[in-house]
Amino acid sequence: MSATFDYDRVDQMFTEQGAAGFPAELHGHLVGRLSAGSRLDHTAWLDAAREVIDGRGQLSEADKVLLIQLHDASLAQLAGSGFDLTLLLPDDDSTIDRRTLALGQWCEGFLGGFGLVGREGELSEEATSVLADFAAIAQVQADLEESEANEADFMEVMEYVRMAVLLLFSECQPADKPQDQPPASLH
Repeated sequence: MSATFDYDRVDQMFTEQGAAGFPAELHGHLVGRLSAGSRLDHTAWLDAAREVIDGRGQLSEADKVLLIQLHDASLAQLAGSGFDLTLLLPDDDSTIDRRTLALGQWCEGFLGGFGLVGREGELSEEATSVLADFAAIAQVQADLEESEANEADFMEVMEYVRMAVLLLFSECQPADKPQDQPPASLH
């Protein structure tokens, strides 16, 4: 996994900021906006990230670089053809409780980000169902014991979220802009 998706590094930034938000929520928010068809320039993304972080301090230059890398890597994964979307979650060494709560925070952030984007047209029944599933996952209460069954359930739900995001992303992209071409420059 790339350093861009280092949950502990982002968590450290949140701690330094005295943040009210959560790292997984921030990434979910970003991916939700991107999936709904929004494209933020780096300044707009940093402004949005500050709101989700809801911290007391100023972002350092290193924090800004980390957030921009997270944005760019997430967009590249979504727009790529490899189905290799990485969710910003605690690593497998973390307790099942911590990872489950983070997945709920990720889904909550996704719904918030997705909901901020004005879209034309109706979502498919499948996409609407996915959003309802994400709302249910966001309500998760974790008091789980470490077990193979709980681990398997977590991995199954995480994989579902990953694939469902890719479905939403592909459904909600503007049809008039090919995804594999950069926007025309204004020169």
